[in-house]
Amino acid sequence: MKRNILVVDDEVSIREMVRSYLINEGYDVNEAENGIEAVEKVKANQYDLILLDVMMPKMDGYQSLREIRSIYKKMPIIMLTAKAEEIDKLLGLELGADDYITKPFSLRELTARMKAVLRRTSDEQDEEEEVIIRGEITINTSTYEVYVNGRRVNLTPTEFKILHTLAGKPGRVYSRLQLMNIAMGEAYVNYERSIDTHISNLRKKVEQDPADPKYIQTMYGIGYRFGGEL
Repeated sequence: MKRNILVVDDEVSIREMVRSYLINEGYDVNEAENGIEAVEKVKANQYDLILLDVMMPKMDGYQSLREIRSIYKKMPIIMLTAKAEEIDKLLGLELGADDYITKPFSLRELTARMKAVLRRTSDEQDEEEEVIIRGEITINTSTYEVYVNGRRVNLTPTEFKILHTLAGKPGRVYSRLQLMNIAMGEAYVNYERSIDTHISNLRKKVEQDPADPKYIQTMYGIGYRFGGEL
């Protein structure tokens, strides 16, 4: 079955370029020229992945991302941005984007990133239900649900993968590069520092005191591990 992609960008030339290339790669492609139109299309249709531009009229990419995440917590989203500043990229990740790519970009790199995101966020239909309980945290890998003290928390696909990886082997230390490869795929090996942003967001959702984490622990100079009273 073909993957259905939504390309959101106010520049017609970019939409047409990406659309043509993705169709040749075997994808179904829909378009939106601004954030408002994108949100309306997401409400009416199910997409496998969204390519979302940041700088758009009427509703920018960040606001669109917030609106889309309020509807679908797990829908994969890659931000397209002409801004090179690290703070802009980190803002997208903090709001729930699964990845970002800076313009101008090569279409081969774009599709490589898309495949990596789709691979790690795709539902494993045949996977047997598995429930991991670690202290106050309960992780259901079949339904992709996480509960903290009985309260459900909403994680992005990348956050879920990181939590599942760490909680699956408490005490084991993972480097940033290892977590990046596991959670985001080989296409992201040059972006291992972005794992810190995902960790920060994850702590805000599962830790009672994110500044003094009980579970998602930093091993300085090495990486991260899952701790706490298990």
